[in-house]
Amino acid sequence: MTLLNFFQLLVSGIAMGAIYTLTAKGLFITHLATHRLNFGQGDFLMVGAFASIGMLTAGVPAPLAVLGVLVIMGVLGYLLERFAIRPLDRLGDRAGAYSWVLTTAGSALILQNIVELGFGKSAQYAPPLFSKTRDNVINIFGVGIFFEEAAIIITAFVVVGAFYWFLFGSRWGKAVYAVAFNPEAASLFGIDVRGVVVLVFVLAALMAGISGVLVGPLVSVHPHMGLIFTIKALAVAAVGGFTNPVGILVGGLLFGVAEAFSNYWDSAFGDLYPLLFVMALLAVRPSGLFGERRADVR
Repeated sequence: MTLLNFFQLLVSGIAMGAIYTLTAKGLFITHLATHRLNFGQGDFLMVGAFASIGMLTAGVPAPLAVLGVLVIMGVLGYLLERFAIRPLDRLGDRAGAYSWVLTTAGSALILQNIVELGFGKSAQYAPPLFSKTRDNVINIFGVGIFFEEAAIIITAFVVVGAFYWFLFGSRWGKAVYAVAFNPEAASLFGIDVRGVVVLVFVLAALMAGISGVLVGPLVSVHPHMGLIFTIKALAVAAVGGFTNPVGILVGGLLFGVAEAFSNYWDSAFGDLYPLLFVMALLAVRPSGLFGERRADVR
């Protein structure tokens, strides 16, 4: 492996790692506030990717296409909470502790079939977002990297930074943590608990939509890609520690870089090795690299 190949693989890994991080952030925030996960998070990413492809190929300018995708994803996030999560809350114990696994996975299957009816089963790429051609190369310190990958990395980190500001610096972020700690006490302090739950599912859908917009120019997009992205996002969150948003960022970058080098050495099973490493890591450290060693007593 030459030094040029090393840096190119590193950049590609960071780009995909940043996308995995965004997807995992959606899992993190819903789990934080509700102790539930959207097992269709990867399929929300898939919908965002296809919505972006549809708008860009129709000639919609990229900024308007991204805005359109965000609107669509926000509505889907609200509908998921309204029809797949909220009815279970009303049923209480009668619904079963993990009924949300079936409802969110069922929503994912519905989305897969709707997209397949509209776009077909064949894989396709999204037009580039930040440049006119997909193979536009820029030189950084003598190393040629694709401009699209560099722009995606910057965009993903800006979104992650905005997510951290929301979580730790805004009033709504503090409300999310208050609901996560004790919903009843948060309600007594005047916090709209139901509104916070709706907000976190909308945010999770937005993160998935942004991930879909960014991943379209990098990998082939097809209606059944969502499951693998859900699995990888879960792996990233597990490696970083489900309760540590900074750890999830580190876990996402490590996973993306490991996947890039793994595929370089073995293209047939390159995606498998990072997942095997995650399984081995969790066997030794179930809380992840940055997770809490003690049980969460909330």
